[in-house]
Amino acid sequence: MGTTGTRYDTLLNIYEPDLTAEKLDEVFGRLRDRLVPLVHQISEASEIPDTAFLNNTFAIDQQHKFSLAMLKEMGYDFDGGRVDETEHPFETTINPGDVRITTHYYEDDLTSALFSALHEGGHALYEQNVDSKLNGTPLSQGTSMGIHESQSRFWENFIGRSREFWDRYYGELQQHFPEQLKGISVDQFYRAINRVENSLIRIEADELTYNLHVIIRYEIEKMLFNEGLPVSELPKVWNEKYQSYLGVTPSNDGEGVLQDVHWSGGSFGYFPSYALGNMYAAQFAHTIRKELPEFDSLVAAGNLKPIKDWLTDKIYKYGKSLKPAEIIKQVTGEDLNPDYLADYLEQKYKEVYKL
Repeated sequence: MGTTGTRYDTLLNIYEPDLTAEKLDEVFGRLRDRLVPLVHQISEASEIPDTAFLNNTFAIDQQHKFSLAMLKEMGYDFDGGRVDETEHPFETTINPGDVRITTHYYEDDLTSALFSALHEGGHALYEQNVDSKLNGTPLSQGTSMGIHESQSRFWENFIGRSREFWDRYYGELQQHFPEQLKGISVDQFYRAINRVENSLIRIEADELTYNLHVIIRYEIEKMLFNEGLPVSELPKVWNEKYQSYLGVTPSNDGEGVLQDVHWSGGSFGYFPSYALGNMYAAQFAHTIRKELPEFDSLVAAGNLKPIKDWLTDKIYKYGKSLKPAEIIKQVTGEDLNPDYLADYLEQKYKEVYKL
């Protein structure tokens, strides 16, 4: 493949074709500069959502039933896939007619399996709805890690963590857990599932701070490959960035620089895909609201089919026949723009925290 612009560009190209560090510096820089002040503002807020009730005991069989019901609502084709349990949730495509989802249930955590089902379901909808004309070719799959992640994040966050979604489905969730959610209003539940915590661990991060976890990793990867950062300096740089962006410092490298498997596995250039997915998803969400003005009312009514159909027509059916930059430009009419994600997060979390 060879180096396109910098050493790190070559690694980025593995996961997000034609993406460059120059472009990421621009979009991640703009996003970081808007999110860091918001995170610090929230950390000083007085209206903190109560999440204690989410750590009650929730029967796994009921979690399973509700997760399956939500996947059905999304439009996941159970005749072309199945849901199993594993230690770490993932989606895997055996072939176009066999797209599987895995999840993991915790008795003391209601939200983990619920949102992993929506997340992996988003990946699965992408794979299940590539145009059948591409079957048997290398194009019959998602076009990049970032665009793929945009679909999992779209369904998990822009749908599944929205107020409209729970206005529709919270009553059904209460039917599965009548004692645990007794006396808990939909507003309390909505604010609880959107609580922000400046945590040390990426995979446990909330929708807002997760982007900063990823940006920190991107900045360090770029320093390693383009700027000659010595490996021995990694813990120091890591800890400084966590303190600066999130106001927390790891007590040891296990909850710091050594927490992810990506670097030990050699997957440099992979991390940006996660935050790219959030940015793509926000830009798609902005566009779908313009083209489907009834978007919020559709979610509130539990009528998700028009949304899935829109995504299929605009994104899914093309598989890998279009590159990420072509997809975002064709769907939204502009290049990747981080302001849509920043606008969405600012509006949402200022409301959640009554700022």
